[in-house]
Amino acid sequence: MAAPRLQLTLALLKPDAVAHPLVREAVHAAILRHRFLIVRAKELRCGPEQSRRFYREHAGRFFYQRLVEFMARYCRRCAGRPRAAGDPRVEGPPGGGSPAGSRGGCAGCGSWEAPAAGGPMWAYILAHENAVPRWRSLMGPTKVFRARHSDPDSIRGAYGLTDTRNTTHGSDSPASASREIAFFFPEFDEQRWYEQDEPRLRRGQVFYSPEERVHRVLRADEAEVQIQGSAGHCCCPCPQQCPGWICSGSCVPSHRSESCCPQCC
Repeated sequence: MAAPRLQLTLALLKPDAVAHPLVREAVHAAILRHRFLIVRAKELRCGPEQSRRFYREHAGRFFYQRLVEFMARYCRRCAGRPRAAGDPRVEGPPGGGSPAGSRGGCAGCGSWEAPAAGGPMWAYILAHENAVPRWRSLMGPTKVFRARHSDPDSIRGAYGLTDTRNTTHGSDSPASASREIAFFFPEFDEQRWYEQDEPRLRRGQVFYSPEERVHRVLRADEAEVQIQGSAGHCCCPCPQQCPGWICSGSCVPSHRSESCCPQCC
C-alpha cells in the first residue's frame, strides 16, 4: 500500500519566540520530534507594508492593527513581553511628552528606544501527511489563556505571551498554505516539488542537515546505503542517535517497535 501524499504548510516563528534562543530551539526541536519534514527554512523581517499584505484577510477586525504593528515594529528592549507591575522602565520620552504606549513608544514596556524595522522571524515550509491540521494542533489554541488551560503542552500553551504574541503562526487550510508559502518563499516552485521531491521524501529518501536546519532528499548513491530493516523496509539510523537521518517506511509510525531494525532503534 502506497504511503499517503505529503501535504505542505507554512509555519512562522514570531518575533517574541525568535527573540529568545531557548524558545526558538524548543520549537524547532518540537517540529522534528513530531516528524515534520522541514522543506525550507529562513530568517526574515517583515516591514509594515508586507505585514499588512500578509494579514489583509483580517483587515477591519479589532486585532488587525495591533498584529501588524507587532510584526512590523519590534522593541529591542522587551521583545514584545507584557510590562510587569512596578517595572521601572522608561515612562515616556526624555524631557517629557506622550505617556508610555502612545504613538512612538512600546506598548509592551513603555520604552522609547527606537524599535527595529520588523522583528526577526523564522519561516518554515513543513511537510507531513496531514501537515496543516497537525501543525495547528501542535501550536495549540490562538488564545494563550485557553492554550495554557486546555493544552498546556502545546507551543502556545508553553511559550505564548498574549493573543498577539503567541509564538507561532500556521496556515489554516491547504489553499492558505499555498498562498502563504508563495508569499514568504516566492522562489519555491510547489508544483515542481510535488513532481520531483515529494515522491522521494514520501519513500523515506531523506536526511536532516543540522547545519542547514532542513531535510534534504537523498541522492541515488546515498539512498543505497540505507539498511534493510527486519520487516523488509528501508530503515535509517535513529534520529536520537544520528540526527542526520530519519527512519523511513513503516518505521515512522511504529518507532521503537518490532518493525524497526536493531541498528535503527
